[in-house]
Amino acid sequence: MKLPPMALTAPSLCPRCDAPAIMTDHCIQCALPLRQCGSCQGTAGPFDRFCGFCGYELVQGTRRAPLWRLWLLAALIPLAAGIAFGVSPWAQPVTHRVATLVGSPPQPTPVPGTVTPLRSDTLAFTATFPKDWTANDYSNQMPYVVVVHFPPDAGKVSDARGDLLQAKSQSAVVEMGRPLVNAPGVSASDPQAVLATEVTPLLGTPPAGLKFEVVQAVRTLTVNGRPAAEVILKLTRDTGVFYVERVYISSTTVGQPPLFKVEAVVPAPDWDKGDQQRVEDMVRSIKFTG
Repeated sequence: MKLPPMALTAPSLCPRCDAPAIMTDHCIQCALPLRQCGSCQGTAGPFDRFCGFCGYELVQGTRRAPLWRLWLLAALIPLAAGIAFGVSPWAQPVTHRVATLVGSPPQPTPVPGTVTPLRSDTLAFTATFPKDWTANDYSNQMPYVVVVHFPPDAGKVSDARGDLLQAKSQSAVVEMGRPLVNAPGVSASDPQAVLATEVTPLLGTPPAGLKFEVVQAVRTLTVNGRPAAEVILKLTRDTGVFYVERVYISSTTVGQPPLFKVEAVVPAPDWDKGDQQRVEDMVRSIKFTG
């Protein structure tokens, strides 16, 4: 019969033949498979459930140090710090800044010298347009300034009385002005509501010979700190495929309509070659002088 150990040291003998069995997988004398206690590192037999010296349950594996649970506390520290910062007075400016960056990502500024300044005292606004394009102020006949890439297209817009969808232009045409909005049932000063009201019939019952598809649905944006709304459509007609971008900007200029309109019609090849960005640059450059 085996006697219990005589000192407070872990057993290191083979449970079958008492041969020394320190740090071995098998007894060197009787070849009995051996196990090591995960608590006291003593030797146990292959079928022992508990260590014969310290009573540790062998199936639990190596005993962890008491400090191992501190990882949970370490993980809670940044969470608690984030909650504390979120309810602090310093959180509001940071939150506002992040929301601004996410909602309106920074846009590249046109390089000076590549654009031409535009000013209309009648319509009370300033803007810039590409240097190789041409601006035509028709504010004495209709509430628009027309910017074209191909000069003869300006006459087509004038003949169509400012209706870019009917003016069969050959190049990019951009119209900026202050028309009187006729949108029954919605506020005439709400850019998004007015734009949605105008786009719905274009998609449902378009004018004869025209077909529209939505490229970018009506969305809100900010132009120089003013609320605005924008939509981009694909127009197919007998002269080809065009992109139509329409933007309404809220305006508080005294003596002027409450909304400022920008509409561009651009041939698909020119749109893909960079005219889309040129139109966006013109929209972002608009400032009201009244």
